[in-house]
Order: sequence, then structure tokens, then C-alpha cells
Amino acid sequence: MTDYWVLIFFNLLFTSVPPVIYGVLEKDVSAETLMQLPELYQSGQKSEAYLPLTFWITLLDAFYQSLVCFFVPYFTYQGSDIDIFTFGNPLNTASLFIILLHLIIESKSLTWIHLLVIVGSILSYFFFALAFGAMCVTCNPPSNPYWIMQEHMLDPVFYLVCILTICVALLPRFTYRVLQGSLFPSPILRAKHFDRLTPEERTEALKKWRRTGKMKEVTSKYAVQSAAISGRRPTSDPPVTFSMKSATSCAVEQGNISICETAIDRGYTETEASEMTGLSKH
Repeated sequence: MTDYWVLIFFNLLFTSVPPVIYGVLEKDVSAETLMQLPELYQSGQKSEAYLPLTFWITLLDAFYQSLVCFFVPYFTYQGSDIDIFTFGNPLNTASLFIILLHLIIESKSLTWIHLLVIVGSILSYFFFALAFGAMCVTCNPPSNPYWIMQEHMLDPVFYLVCILTICVALLPRFTYRVLQGSLFPSPILRAKHFDRLTPEERTEALKKWRRTGKMKEVTSKYAVQSAAISGRRPTSDPPVTFSMKSATSCAVEQGNISICETAIDRGYTETEASEMTGLSKH
């Protein structure tokens, strides 16, 4: 389906530079945000991005994309009299765009260098395919890639096949990333939003982030202590749930997390903790 020269340059030139640029320039959040929120480093310490489940999902996604790359052109040209190189040309073209667009979907920081390299890869592919198709008259008889790209670029079916293949192949990955960013964003994704805020909005967002994190620590500590007193592991049973709710309400309503935490450490009740925080305000 593919001439060996096209295959060599496909891996050596057309799709090799973009992943290198991605690896060198990719960053989740800015250095300033990481300095202000060092807890984000816990994601790397816990290897949350390199879990076995992530590996198998990526493998299945790659297998799905390979099936789409083959069967969409296959069913489109089924019953026609095209040769093997004519059939392989839309596969190569769609595969190139899928690889590059997949990289864009996964990128968290796009720069002009990314775009320059991606556009350069696309232009170099078409330049080589057109030049190779014009010069290779008797390269691989009886089937030859001669003038195939030139004919395909005048055929609307070629463009439709490529667009359909690209969209179907990338739809699951794109949908997953959209839902992840909208419904269950990771701490890193939420922190990345800070880089797009004004200095004033950023300061308020950081305060809210730290206050929320401290509330979670207080709630978690109260749940563990309540479970330890009752001789059970932390569960969502009513007593423990009530304790967690009390700790959170104390922190939110009274507005003094440190006082609430001190009251919880001393074993005060919710009323006593509220009174303690009330006295601290006067």
C-alpha cells in the first residue's frame, strides 16, 4: 500500500520532529504557578499520569485509530479498480493528520514553534509526495506511485475520505479530553486556568484554592479522628459523615480554619468549636 521510500520518510521526517518539540516545550502550568502551588508536584510523585489503566486505554485508542485508517478508505473504494498505491495514499495522508492533530489535542501549551513544525511536516509530506509521484515512473512495477498524489488532489472523494477518517479516528480522544476538562478536571488543569487570569483575579483564585485545600485537610482529619474514637475505619456512615460536615461548616461559617482545626484536635463538639471561633473574632 505504501512505497518504501514514503514509509522511510514518513517515520524519519514527517512525524519525527513534532513529538520531539512536544517533549521539549510541553509544560502543564507555568513556573510561577508551580512555585505558588507546590502541591501540584504530588501528581508526578504519585505517577498519576503513568498508570497501567492509562497505558491500556492509549493502546486501545491507537488500535481503534488504525482500524479507522484502514476501513474507512477500504469501504469507500470497495469495488473500484484502483491499484494498491492509490488505495494507500489516503491512508498515509489521513495517518499523518491524525498523528499531528492527536498531538495538538494532548498538548497543554501550544507555541508558534509547535505550529511551525506541524505546518512544516504537512508541507514537506505533500512536497515529497508530489515530487516522488512525478519522478517515479517505473519504481515498483507493475504498480507504481506515478502521478497518484496529483490525481488525488483533483479528486473530491480523496478529501472527503481523509476528513472523515480523521474525524472518526480522533472523536473518542477529543470527546474524552473535553469531558475531562469540563466535568472532572485534575488539579493541574484547574491550576492552568490561573495563567489566563489577571493579577487581581489570580490572587483571589489562589486564596480560594488554599482555603479549599485547608478545609479538605480539616475535614479529613476530623473524619479519621471520629473513626478512630469509634474503633472503625473511615466510612460514609452517618456519625462520620456528620463529623465531616461539622468540620466543614465550622470552617466555612466561622471563617477561621486554624481555630476550627485546633478545636477539632482537642475533641471539642461542633457547638464548642463554633463558640471558640466566635470568641476569636471579638
